[in-house]
Amino acid sequence: MNLRKIHRLLSLLMVAASLSLFSCHSSKELIYMKDVQNNQVIKSLADTITEYIVKPGDILYVSIKSMNAEVNALFNPESNMESYSGNSFQRYTTPSGAYLYGYEVDESGNLKLPIMGDIPVAGYPNSDVENIVQKYADKYLKEAIVKVKLLNYKVTIIGEVKSPGVYYNYNNNFTVLEALAMANGNTDYAKITNVMVIRPQPDGQKAMILDLAASDAWLQKGFYLHPNDYIFVEPDVHKNFQLNAQVFSMIISSASLLLAVFGLLN
Repeated sequence: MNLRKIHRLLSLLMVAASLSLFSCHSSKELIYMKDVQNNQVIKSLADTITEYIVKPGDILYVSIKSMNAEVNALFNPESNMESYSGNSFQRYTTPSGAYLYGYEVDESGNLKLPIMGDIPVAGYPNSDVENIVQKYADKYLKEAIVKVKLLNYKVTIIGEVKSPGVYYNYNNNFTVLEALAMANGNTDYAKITNVMVIRPQPDGQKAMILDLAASDAWLQKGFYLHPNDYIFVEPDVHKNFQLNAQVFSMIISSASLLLAVFGLLN
């Protein structure tokens, strides 16, 4: 085979490789809830929303305020920080701050607070814990106002997202779409029809597969996240082919250039 025929064959292969880069993955495959109709109304709240159950090891923000300034200082150490820091809220919005200034649920499932002692909170929905602490506070304090929030609400996002990592949330109703937005969205190689949410449970890990391209995505199990959930965005089946095609195209281009130079020299 002469150089001209070889060069022609390499050119054809390069064109085929280049075309493959644009023909494997349609932009339509990256559209979320693509079947949703204009002005469509969600008639009821999704039954997939399940409240998080407080567990030993959870870290809670507890604020108890009353008419007594000394009691306020005892239960709200952040109030003493305000003279040293312009924004004491930041003390709680970092993992180290939550660990140092929050209240940890011990191995027995109790929340240990000054004056009140051990308060059993493990096994209760997160929204009920505030009422439980309020009842204890009413026994010891007059007109106490109680606030309790979960501080260790974090999710881990990996796979085909632009910024994988661990993200903290302070909203009780936290969805997988909000988590993906925190990770700056998915990459062009993401398979949004196969997003896996892995949820730790007492008897093991529960895996839930979400199709975020479906119009009923908000009704699927796992769409509403729980603390310590793992989200894995699977790569599209064409990813390896596309990446290999790029390398193959570069090799063919280099070989074609070498043949052209060799032909000029001869």
